[in-house]
Amino acid sequence: MKFLIDAWDFSQNPAKAITNDDQVQARPGCWYHFQRDIDGIHEWLKAADIPEPLIDAMLEEDTRPRFQRLKDGFVLLLRGVNLNDGAQPEDMMSLRILYYKDTVYTFRKHHFKAVAQIRDDLSRQQGPESLHDFLVHLVEQLNQKIEDVIDDIEIGVERLEAEGFDNTAAQQQTLTTLHRRLLRLNRFIRPQLAALDKFTSESEKWVDSELHQWLLNERDTTQRLLEQIDLMLEQVWMQREQIQQAVAEKMNRNTYWLSVIAGVFLPLSFLTGVFGINIGGMPGVENASAFEIFCWVLLGIAVVEFLLLRRLRFW
Repeated sequence: MKFLIDAWDFSQNPAKAITNDDQVQARPGCWYHFQRDIDGIHEWLKAADIPEPLIDAMLEEDTRPRFQRLKDGFVLLLRGVNLNDGAQPEDMMSLRILYYKDTVYTFRKHHFKAVAQIRDDLSRQQGPESLHDFLVHLVEQLNQKIEDVIDDIEIGVERLEAEGFDNTAAQQQTLTTLHRRLLRLNRFIRPQLAALDKFTSESEKWVDSELHQWLLNERDTTQRLLEQIDLMLEQVWMQREQIQQAVAEKMNRNTYWLSVIAGVFLPLSFLTGVFGINIGGMPGVENASAFEIFCWVLLGIAVVEFLLLRRLRFW
């Protein structure tokens, strides 16, 4: 069965891998991990007596994090960061979890490093010891991968805050990228917190107190990650405002100096324009020293204007 990625039997301790062949059948106390976009999975799930609406919910293309309680279990839809080569981590991937009649089914479309970590731990006999423990480990691994990505973004935000405003164009572009990444994470982590909150509340009825406390800790971790994202969104917004203010101040300063220069040269331009009229009656036309005298007069006017502007504290 190409759609079955992995299967483990938790009815024994440590958990034992189930051979992936055509004889694999769903049975209680096991975990089955599927590639949901391969033909044949629908028929296999139907043969496992899973209701048609649940199969459709597990195989539909677009989902958002949510928790739904069932008569014989629950549906938990979560999102994890995309750590595959060439992918953007903030493009979060969907992981569908179906707990039905004491059997766990998980469905993916892309490779999940969080799930792969659990499978590696199980192969070394260091992984979860029960299906309930597996669910706690899965939420923990998803949160850990998300936290690593958020920490990388936080380092980028702090690096920008430590820089000056010499290259505002590049900083604006970097801030836009960070802002977009944070918004994509926030889009799924916020409903994921609500789903985990319901899941944790319901788990108190069927898991022991220790595992329930671990789930509470992971719910709190998700809450902390969401608060961290909100804080960084505020930091990005404040940094953007500071950059815009620095750009505005720079433009105002340049405009101010251009105004000062224009003010100095305005009377000089007026005089040169008047004496540039090539008509009869212009003074100094017959005097060989007229041009030199005129230049000294212009220089004197410029000095007087400079001293006047300094006295009036224009700078």
